[in-house]
Amino acid sequence: MKLSLFLLCILTLALSQPLMAQREAANWYFGDRAGLDFNTGVPVPQTGNLQTVEGCATISDRLGNLLFYTDGIQVYDRQHNRMPNGYGLKGNVSSTQSAIIIPKPANPGKYYIFTVDKPDYYQIEDDPIEGVNYTEIDMSLNNGFGDVVPNRKNIHLITYDPNDATENEFKNSEKISAVNHADGSSFWVVTQFVDRFLAFKVSAQGVNTTPVVSTTPNSVPPRLDEYNINVTAIGYLKISPDAKMMASVNSSTALGSPRTGTKKSGKVFLYNFDNLTGKVSDEQILLVDSYPYGVEFSPKSTKLYVTANIYNQEDVLLNSDLYQYDLESSNIANSRKTVASTNNVAGALQLAIDGRIYRAGYPVFEQRHRFMSVIKNPEAAINSVNYAHNSIGIRPGVVKLGLPPFIQSLFLTNFDFKNLCLGDETEFFITSDEPFDSVGWDFGDGNSSTAEAPRHTYASPGSYVVSLTKYIDGEALDPIRKEIFIAEVPAIKDKYELVQCDTGEDTNDGIAIFNLQQAKDPLTYDNPNTQAFFYEDYQTAVNDTLNQQAIDDFYTNQSPGQVVYAKINQFNSECFDIAEVTLKTKPTIDLSPVPAQGCDLGDGTAEFNLERIRQNIIADLNLPAGIEISFHEDEDMAAIGQNPLPDLYISEAGTLYLRADHQNICYGFGSMEMEVNPFPEVEQVTQLNVCPSAFPLEISPDITLASNADFSFYWEDGNIGRNLSITGPGTYSVEIIDNNIGCVRTVSFEVAELSNPSIQEIEIESQGDRSTLRVIYTSDTPTSFSLDDMNGPFQDSPVFRNVPGGPHVIYARNTDNCEIVEKEILVFGFPSFFTPNYDGYNDSWKPYQIQDPEYRIKSIHIFDRYGKLIKELDPDGVGWNGTYNGSDMPSDDYWFKITLENGREFKDHFSLKREQR
Repeated sequence: MKLSLFLLCILTLALSQPLMAQREAANWYFGDRAGLDFNTGVPVPQTGNLQTVEGCATISDRLGNLLFYTDGIQVYDRQHNRMPNGYGLKGNVSSTQSAIIIPKPANPGKYYIFTVDKPDYYQIEDDPIEGVNYTEIDMSLNNGFGDVVPNRKNIHLITYDPNDATENEFKNSEKISAVNHADGSSFWVVTQFVDRFLAFKVSAQGVNTTPVVSTTPNSVPPRLDEYNINVTAIGYLKISPDAKMMASVNSSTALGSPRTGTKKSGKVFLYNFDNLTGKVSDEQILLVDSYPYGVEFSPKSTKLYVTANIYNQEDVLLNSDLYQYDLESSNIANSRKTVASTNNVAGALQLAIDGRIYRAGYPVFEQRHRFMSVIKNPEAAINSVNYAHNSIGIRPGVVKLGLPPFIQSLFLTNFDFKNLCLGDETEFFITSDEPFDSVGWDFGDGNSSTAEAPRHTYASPGSYVVSLTKYIDGEALDPIRKEIFIAEVPAIKDKYELVQCDTGEDTNDGIAIFNLQQAKDPLTYDNPNTQAFFYEDYQTAVNDTLNQQAIDDFYTNQSPGQVVYAKINQFNSECFDIAEVTLKTKPTIDLSPVPAQGCDLGDGTAEFNLERIRQNIIADLNLPAGIEISFHEDEDMAAIGQNPLPDLYISEAGTLYLRADHQNICYGFGSMEMEVNPFPEVEQVTQLNVCPSAFPLEISPDITLASNADFSFYWEDGNIGRNLSITGPGTYSVEIIDNNIGCVRTVSFEVAELSNPSIQEIEIESQGDRSTLRVIYTSDTPTSFSLDDMNGPFQDSPVFRNVPGGPHVIYARNTDNCEIVEKEILVFGFPSFFTPNYDGYNDSWKPYQIQDPEYRIKSIHIFDRYGKLIKELDPDGVGWNGTYNGSDMPSDDYWFKITLENGREFKDHFSLKREQR
């Protein structure tokens, strides 16, 4: 049943289509269930499952077959089902660019999803900003539909200064873009925050988490408007297809008061980008005093397009503009031309594989807009771009603001190739129209050619970086590199019987729903790097080079024993072989286990340990060794073995559906009731603030157990038992296990050691012969204060009024009554100013005497601000009248030093004020 290699070569030559290498961007999913398919050369509307305002990303294989898409939170496979582990990613549907998808170099079928959270401010402890993260996808998982790799979800990338409180809080802007590395194999993933760009290299070894950092002249730090939106984060980031430039849009760079022209501070920046080093340089400002949003380069990187909203001074939207910039101009900023002014809001701009730029957005106040706009000739001058406004129908989907970003190098037309099966003669051909005199090819395997359209046969499968160098007048231009994969025709079995349990009303009619992907692993000897497409007839399988006519993987056979044809190829390869798959049914064995028990989590739901339940079912029903049981929420999903539940499953009471397989053959189906059992009430987290003297301390979960209860307690440090003795602060966790039904509840103790307050200083404000004291202190907990008596009374306020002069002691303690700290002070009463204008009020200055003989004033010296002695006062005299050697001293601050009878000194200052004449 194998297709001969010769026939494969002929078919590949005959059916290859142009721009094949760009078809990773052939499918788009965005907005409210909207999608477009570019495989036929024109955009065809598709329906997806995204419901996103902005952020989204899509990826296809090099033949144009959809692989998966995401809104940055959930990941959907090519059948538009959520991947089993494809949830909880840390993007955001309101992040401008919440996700971008990058293939793992030299690893066909492996991908990274980079996600970007929306850096708005709410209650950070309840909704922290997650920043930039990446997640790994393996297309060999989940029966070839792909899934998130276990334990490789939401790997955090540091894009901020962890020691800067503001940066640590906001972590990122809403921007991310990607382009090929100069080595032709790796990629740069670039994001921006405050005054720097961060370029992460993605290679065959994985993601380098240490970025290349470029600092920019202009800083755009986080700023919040009245709606707690980080207005400086909004806007797209794009690298040019030739990887030499980068444009960054900031919808706002400053913040005013609510509705006072805030939306007129946006800027568009243009930079040079070096795809060898990842460095960003040479900042230019192209647009100011606007509210830009979308940005995109033309395919040849000669033009730049920007969308911008136009607001009035009250921040009311008037219209939006679409601008063109000439990147070959000597003054790019001044080359701006307006392509169109419309009542659509400024949406995303995205280059497609047809060489056109598509625009999202919708008329103001229109909620269900079903049309997109397009720039048909983006390389042309302003009068010839042929902009068609609201001309691309996407019904039944609804367009919003965002469109899926891609690796920008996908849209660079320089050279292409075909015939990538091992043994084929691979052809290379130049697709750009730039002039050249001669060329040099390096095929990446030690062979080369100077032919304009060479052919080369590779000796072994694998990844090769092909380089094209053009020459003009003997001068070599920068080489252009691309990675290609030479694939083998996969080794497969000729035939396979796929057996399904007979379902439906008639369980003996030989008709059932089959999950055809369950035949892939047996056919390929469990080769994880293969894909399978299924067809009702052999010739359609051979002719369908783009695999667009394959039948649904969840297929109801048309007759008992029907044969379908499995077309199996390597990931990202057109090298295939074909096998027969016979669809057979068998009688269904009914599985009816006893109800499953779960522990109430306090909200009517319970955690069910499905692995424990699985083993109990196998034992109770005496099922054969090696049987595999999966649990499903939906009966139809159980029938085809799709969307199995995780081993720890939280649910209300209800019904689950079971599917059992034995030796890769359907064994039986059944249903199981779930019952929720009450778990004794217990605080999940207990906060304890403890004085240092309280240690050692015994902690124990506050839980009431019945006399016949069977519970075990396992502390994180290995101790067993209900109580634990601790000797210091920290986090202590205990697992409480209901031994009857296996439920587990984890309780944590957050134990903090209280610190004593610290009195930094006492501020004294004199008011005649009385003073006001203000305690300046630091404390981690509420603190109370007492004056002159450590036994109190204590007050919450750190201020004491009407305090007489003399020695005093301030006492401070925290409200948990740990240690009391104290500070001694000496209070003098003195006027803070005097006005020697001989009106009988405040005409002279001197301190007030303290009655305690030990603290009587012995001498008083007055100095000017330069330390010159102005006056020595008699402590019992009338005071200083503001003169020096008979002349009036000017208005100013003057300093004094007081010496007491006990030898102690006291220094401070006062003001002399004179009326202005």
